[in-house]
Amino acid sequence: MKKIIVTFFVFLHLFAYADEVDIKANHFYADDITKLAYFEGDATITQGKNSFQADKVVVYFNKKRKAIKYEAKGKVRFDLVEKGIHYKGKAAKITYAPNDSKYYFLGSVVLNDLTNNRKIEAQEITLDLKTGLADIKGSNKKPVYFRFEIEDRK
Repeated sequence: MKKIIVTFFVFLHLFAYADEVDIKANHFYADDITKLAYFEGDATITQGKNSFQADKVVVYFNKKRKAIKYEAKGKVRFDLVEKGIHYKGKAAKITYAPNDSKYYFLGSVVLNDLTNNRKIEAQEITLDLKTGLADIKGSNKKPVYFRFEIEDRK
């Protein structure tokens, strides 16, 4: 029990000072051996203007106790502002790798680009914020759907 309490306060300290990441959930537990922290039940993760809501959030840490990956699973909703573009949507699972600046959206993804009035529906979307590249995949039963505006012809 004492080890769990110490681990809890170590993780709280890390979240409080590492790029202002806030996580709220109905249940928290951590595994110091595997360097994983679990937040379950109405989990919300917020960093700046970005937020995710999910059934479960898992945070992966390296040996220096820095967060290297975040996973939001189960009925994920997101609201992101990246490089001046505002995205809002949903997916079954989202993984964010801060060191690589990549987002991985998986499972019935709906991504609304509110800045450019675009909508994408796909099975898998990868956004690389460093390069600006997007990789979007559908399936035979559910192909990629992309809606966007065109300029008026004059």
